[in-house]
Amino acid sequence: MISRVLDKFKNRLQSYRDKKDLADSYSVNLDGLESVCFLSGPYRNLTSLTAAMAVLHPNCQVLNHAQSRIFPYNEVNFFKNYSHDRFNSFVKYAIWLSLSGFRGRLGGSILLSHAFDKSVVKSKYEERFDDNLLKDNIKCLLWKEGLHLKNHLLKYNVTELDLIQKNDKIRFILPIRNPLDCAFSNQKTGMSNIFNNINQDSTFQDILKSILDEFLSFFQNQKELNSNFFHFYQHTFNEDTLKQFCVYMNLPFDQKWSLDVLEIYNIKSSYNHSKQDISFYKKYVKDNFKDFPTEMKNLLKYVE
Repeated sequence: MISRVLDKFKNRLQSYRDKKDLADSYSVNLDGLESVCFLSGPYRNLTSLTAAMAVLHPNCQVLNHAQSRIFPYNEVNFFKNYSHDRFNSFVKYAIWLSLSGFRGRLGGSILLSHAFDKSVVKSKYEERFDDNLLKDNIKCLLWKEGLHLKNHLLKYNVTELDLIQKNDKIRFILPIRNPLDCAFSNQKTGMSNIFNNINQDSTFQDILKSILDEFLSFFQNQKELNSNFFHFYQHTFNEDTLKQFCVYMNLPFDQKWSLDVLEIYNIKSSYNHSKQDISFYKKYVKDNFKDFPTEMKNLLKYVE
């Protein structure tokens, strides 16, 4: 009884704070905004590190999580009912939320995420931006909420392509970690349950299949509208990747940013997988990615 009362009070207090943030965010200046980017795909998929990469760019602002502070409010939820006013209000609100916040699902500044626990990432940010959370000239906003956003779109029968048709500033980015490692990490942390078709009875291979299906869906969208979808692989990440990122997001390439990101972006496979799971992976990739031979080749490199 007491816990329910406390939860109700906390929810009301958070709602009050959200409404205040909504009102305060109207003052945010969007002059110069070129793109609004959404992370795609599953969690445990280099998402925090990708967001850290973005926030180190001098013209990119990043919001971490915070879907529970966005989706309930019609004035900023352009995802289910698009209008230019809602889109602009969302961008202003997201930028405002990125200036403070919480660790975890309530979200806010990416600087509070576990990716910034690494001293080298923190030091790179502070070296360039000191303690300033708001960039001087924001050209790109990136929101890291991945699969929760995808589920929200599915709920309202909206696709990524639908949104882009309404506003060409919208972009989607997909980092691709070793899918076997991604599946293992999702299963280990329980993050796999965010998939609509995964539950506590799902097997490792069920999770792996769902992850690969997300990648396939992204490639299909990219085939339809290449200019608004960007992906990269863990094993091919280099300076050219960063140059391509800037092209897709309409950002100027920054040499110091590139050097900083390449210094922090050091990811290696840390899990061992059974022969059965590797065989399943190979077969599923070969059977389902025939229309994307380059992507098939890159996906198979993870098990060579």
